[in-house]
Amino acid sequence: MKERNKSIFRILLFASVGILLAQTVLLAVLPHGAPLTVSTSQKEMHIVLPLIFILIELVTCGMLIYFILNPQHNYNYTVRRVDGRWKWERIVYGPDPNGLRYITAGVSTIIITLLFAAISAAILWPDVVTEMVMTIAVIILMIPLCVTYCIVENKLRKLL
Repeated sequence: MKERNKSIFRILLFASVGILLAQTVLLAVLPHGAPLTVSTSQKEMHIVLPLIFILIELVTCGMLIYFILNPQHNYNYTVRRVDGRWKWERIVYGPDPNGLRYITAGVSTIIITLLFAAISAAILWPDVVTEMVMTIAVIILMIPLCVTYCIVENKLRKLL
């Protein structure tokens, strides 16, 4: 079971890398529709913008993967009722014998990559990808991320 979940994680990670490479090539090759400032030229933006996106995306996904797969470094607190009073209580993460957190890490990575792809589309085609389209895309992409995380963590808490 754990090996199957690791395989799913790897497939989602490779899909994310493919989307990242396609996004980078499109940003480097296609002309940008967004207006540029006076100090930056079109040629500089074709080099700098993809590099910035790659760096931010790699750091974000790397941190997500690390903190999902290593919950002992993740100090989350929540408000719970203890003896009739509301108190801050630390959330204890359950063990992961089946490797379910690998699926959460994979889904998180692909969704973050898709969010950056949507931002790239908004830069390349601002007439097509408007603010309303971006808002709808973000809402639609956040739903599976939250649902996956909640299902996996609730299932793992039952193992405690």
